[in-house]
Amino acid sequence: MSIENIVNQIWLFIEKYDGVVISYIAHFCFAILIFLIGRTIAKFVARQLRRILTNRHVDPTVVKFVSSLSYYAIIVMTLVAVLGQLGVQTASIVAVIGAAGLAVGLALQGSLSNFAAGVILIIFRPFRVGETVIINNQQGVIDSIQIFSTTIVTPTNEMVVIPNGQVVSANIINYTRLPERRLDIVVNVGYDSDIQKVYKVLREAVNKTDNILTSKEPIIRLDLLDASSMNFNVLVWTLNANYGPVKAVLLENIKNGLTENGINIPYPTMDVNLSSPS
Repeated sequence: MSIENIVNQIWLFIEKYDGVVISYIAHFCFAILIFLIGRTIAKFVARQLRRILTNRHVDPTVVKFVSSLSYYAIIVMTLVAVLGQLGVQTASIVAVIGAAGLAVGLALQGSLSNFAAGVILIIFRPFRVGETVIINNQQGVIDSIQIFSTTIVTPTNEMVVIPNGQVVSANIINYTRLPERRLDIVVNVGYDSDIQKVYKVLREAVNKTDNILTSKEPIIRLDLLDASSMNFNVLVWTLNANYGPVKAVLLENIKNGLTENGINIPYPTMDVNLSSPS
């Protein structure tokens, strides 16, 4: 067969099926365009998520996982759209993906719950790495915020790993988020003590203690008449960084002041009555 005959056969085929060929070419071009647009959107979303989470000082592992998850989720949706553009029935594919997702979700219910809780922690940020918190009655410094768990280090240098699901459902006390913190000290003195003298001693102890904020007036008051003592509250404000040292020095100044002025601190006592048979 000569080249001229081959060319003629091709032209006859195109003239006979020109509509179908053009339609397939158009659908194929649109499919490629959809894929390119979807991939561009996936890269843009992943890049923006990575930038936002990095600026929020989220753990790098979480940043990489979330950005990759968003990228591949958009790619999967794009591929489904591409197959639909090429004439493939995507209803069954979507049903299979949905069923697989449901099965995985049921199998990993606890893990997905922790993951969702981790996302909530990343968005609302009730605490950051390095902050001192109490979670589930466990006090410590936040060491890391992972995908499924949060790790804190206790004052005794113990590492505690708490699932994020428990973190979100628990009451969280954050000691370092605010710059200032109030120090509350209860001082018990005997009933034979002069109240005005006690006030004077406590005020002097506060005045002798450094790093107490003067912008907020210290409060010294008689708070409770207990069974064996009068209880005074000493409320002062200090910076978070100075909380521990200020507490130690103030307690020492209060004890020394009470001792120097002869004000006794009552101890728990018990009266025991012995009776003999008549």
